[in-house]
Amino acid sequence: MMARDHDGLPLVIMAAVPILAMQIGVRFVHFQAERKRSVRRFRRELISAGMSREQAARLAQAYHDAGSVRKMLRGARFSGW
Repeated sequence: MMARDHDGLPLVIMAAVPILAMQIGVRFVHFQAERKRSVRRFRRELISAGMSREQAARLAQAYHDAGSVRKMLRGARFSGW
């Protein structure tokens, strides 16, 4: 009797996967766009505070790299997560 209660579960999961994938994709694109705007804003602020363009570019690149999802996932993989 228990197996009958869950007969439709694989179908429900299969129906939800494309929606979930689309939501994750949209959120990722929004994250990337906000990250780009933030890096640009950070660089501008450093320059306006008197930092050289070269130093500001290096710091802005480090700030950009800190938000890299790929690097975060790679770090999580190697940390045993």
